[in-house]
Order: sequence, then structure tokens, then C-alpha cells
Amino acid sequence: MSYSIFDDKTYAKLSDLFKYKSSHQDLQEIIERGFVASKFKEGKALFVGINPSFMSDAKTESYLYDIDKAVTDYAKHYKGFVDLVQETKYENDWTYIDLFQFRETDQKKINLFVKNDIDFIVDQLRHSHSIIAKLKPEIIIVCNSGASNFFGINKSTQENGKLSNVWFGYDFLFDDRYGVDILKEKISESIINTVDQIGINTPVIFTSTLTYMSRFDKRRLNWQIRTIGNRI
Repeated sequence: MSYSIFDDKTYAKLSDLFKYKSSHQDLQEIIERGFVASKFKEGKALFVGINPSFMSDAKTESYLYDIDKAVTDYAKHYKGFVDLVQETKYENDWTYIDLFQFRETDQKKINLFVKNDIDFIVDQLRHSHSIIAKLKPEIIIVCNSGASNFFGINKSTQENGKLSNVWFGYDFLFDDRYGVDILKEKISESIINTVDQIGINTPVIFTSTLTYMSRFDKRRLNWQIRTIGNRI
């Protein structure tokens, strides 16, 4: 399978990450299914999901896929992004990434990985963050409530004074005009141990999975994307 130079590096990086061995058999089985990730595609509007599913008829394999081709081949999932950028400046200028690349339909398994195989989780998050930082998106739409947690929006202080739910560790400022969170500096407790940072003042819309979103909510989301895009 042939990829661009950047995608070759991504494939090699993920191949290395997925050599990880879990002490839990059910989690190791998930790892051994292989990884799936989107090929690098530039876009000013970035949609963020959490991880690829694993259907009952899926093969055990690892690969990178073309986002534009996925709009046709997997319309149930990707056509929703096309609809959300209709009549916005991002109609032909959007892209997509999952935070994790392991293949599993039950998202509760993510919590098991967090509890038992934190290094496996952190390494994938660092990899995904590096791609997001390289993309330099104008606007980010996080289309999964679970994925939202890893940006640092839900971090809190425990009774012992330590922070929890830090992950990427970004601070946010809420914009009352458009009902959107504006990304600020990442804090020192962030798991990101490089100088890479997503652009300060990037608007981030945290929302739910599109599959379960009403047409009214989708219409409001389209308005937000269009209005914020026109302001930038």
C-alpha cells in the first residue's frame, strides 16, 4: 500500500505504537485488530472523533484511509460532516481525525484502556495532537462527548489539590456571542511534552455524535460554523 511521505511516517509511527502489549486479554485482542487512521488531509475546519469502530465482518488489519473517499464509501458516518459545512466557507476545506486509532465499537473500552494501559492511550493522544497542531485548523468541531474530555475542557481540582482530566490540558474561554469555547494556552500539567500547540484563540465547538443529533441541532451547528467562519 502506497502513501505520501507524511502518511508513511504516520503508518510507521502507529505500527510502532501498536506493538504495545496489554496484560488484559480482551484489551490485547483489540490492539491485535490493528489500527485505522485517516490520511493527512489539510483543512481549515477540523472534525474530531474518538476512534474507529470494528464491525462484526471487519478484517484484522491496519491501514490509513482517504477521507474524501470515505464520504462515499462510509456515507453513514462521513456524509454528516459534508452536510454541516454546506454553505459555509469550509464547504471544500474540511478534514477529520480520530483521537485514537484502535478499532472498537464499544466506547466504554476506552475507560478500560485508561485504567489499565495508560501509556497506550497517552502515546496515541500525543500522536493525534501532533497532527492537529500541524494542520493549524481555523475551527475545531469535536463530534463526540467522550473525545471532548481529552482536550482538557473537563479538568478539575481534586480534594488533594491535584488536577484530574488534564490530558491535552488546554484552558478555554467561553464566547457568549456564539456559544463556543475559545482555546487558550495549555497548562504545565499537559501530557503534551513538546512545544507543539494548537493555535491560541481557535474556536472549538464541543458537541455530540452526529448520528444521534436531531436535524434542529445540526441546523444550529451549521449556523455556528458558518457564523464563526465568517468572523475569522
